[in-house]
Order: sequence, then structure tokens, then C-alpha cells
Amino acid sequence: MKPTLGMVVALASEARALLGLGRRQWVNQQKARCLRPADDSRLIIACAGVGVVNALAAAHRLVAQGVSALASSGLAGGLDPHLGPGHIVIATRLLHMDGDKIEGPWNADPTGVALAHNRLTTEGFPVRCGTMLTASQEILTRDRKQSLFGRTQGLAVDMESAAVARVAQEVSVPFFCLRVICDPAQQSVPHQLSRCLDTCGKIRLPSVLLNLARRPSLAMDIFRLSRNFGSAMPVLRRAWRILISANLPQQIASMSQGL
Repeated sequence: MKPTLGMVVALASEARALLGLGRRQWVNQQKARCLRPADDSRLIIACAGVGVVNALAAAHRLVAQGVSALASSGLAGGLDPHLGPGHIVIATRLLHMDGDKIEGPWNADPTGVALAHNRLTTEGFPVRCGTMLTASQEILTRDRKQSLFGRTQGLAVDMESAAVARVAQEVSVPFFCLRVICDPAQQSVPHQLSRCLDTCGKIRLPSVLLNLARRPSLAMDIFRLSRNFGSAMPVLRRAWRILISANLPQQIASMSQGL
């Protein structure tokens, strides 16, 4: 089997950003999009749904499929106040926060980090390398983000990456993580809006309409989040187009031969 990078994303929109309308296949009962770059290496993206439990399950399924390396990608919330929507974060180490307990770290493969950082900065993208925090619960408020930044020095927070890194360490394969900031550290996200998405990231339209009826001021928050999403998603798409054309998936997957 050719070197294969198995990537976990939470949302179908993130998979579409990475691969467009690529060919689909089943990965042990999980629908995934599959792309074969020009070098005939493979990149398999599994849409896991939101959260650590879903990410763990998807990562284990990809390992069972025989991937040579694991990755996590998508959007994230900012913790570092210097990072705005559209800034790229490449994780060097990952922490998992469950309640007040912090687990880890798990480390990303430094060669993959360096390759991605060098290529993207050469292309003019705003890129930072450092700690990524994965939380079991949503981190929505500005105060909470500020507190976690002071405690962990994490650049960003998501709800999946550390789980995938944990599996990569368990099976001794390389791990890579790239996230793009959507909601920055200075911005709070109303909890009502977080409840308007299901675990697969699909909008629950009745919930949106109900919450708008109860609190019309949410319209401004929806506009702000939509604008941030519109800034972040094209960056995610362009960054991965560049990294795929530079054969980064093959290079990361091939690193497993040296472990």
C-alpha cells in the first residue's frame, strides 16, 4: 500500500474545503473522501463529527484501514490574542483539557511542522507554530479563552486534534495538525449559537429561528461568525491546495518508515 495520510476533520464543510467534490469511499462504515495526488500517494479524509469521542473513533477506523500517518485539520478558536480570523496554526504539541484536568502533551512530527511552515510562509500566509489545546467542552467566552491562554500558552483550541494525536502515538505513526482561526480570542460566541449545530456541524434551522425570535440581537453575532467563517475557510482551502501540490501528505506518511 502506498504511503497514506489519514486526516480527521469534524465538519463536512471542512472536507469540502480540502478536497472539493472528490471521490468518496467507505472507511469501515465511515464515509470519507479520498484523493489520489499526482504521486499516487493517498490522502483519506474522514468526517468524524464534532468532539473527542468522534475523533477517537475516526482515527481508529483510519488506522484499521492501514494509514501510514494521522492528521487533524479544520477551523479552531483563537486563544492567543494576537491571532485573528484566517491565521494558520500548526501544532507542535497538543494538550487535552477535560474539565479542569489537562492531559498530554502529545507531539506532532517536527519534520512535517517544518515543511508546512516553510512552504506556507513562503507563500505569504500568516503562520504560527506552537501548542494546540483540545477541549472536551466548548470554549466560548472571551474570559475563558484568556484564562486558558495564560494557563497553557495554547495558540488555539479545538475539540478533536489531541484525540487523533493520542491515537497516532499509540500506534507509533507520525502526526500532523493544521488549524485556521475562525473565532478569535477577543470574541465570545453566544452559547445559543453553539446549540444551533448538530454533532456533524449541520445547522439546525429551527433552533436558529427560535433563538433569533427570543433574542434578536443574535443576528449581529451570526453576522460576525459568518464573516469570520468566510475569512477562515478560504485560507484552509488554499493552504491545503499548496501543501498537497508540494506532496506534504506523501512526505508525512513516508516518515513512518523511519520511526
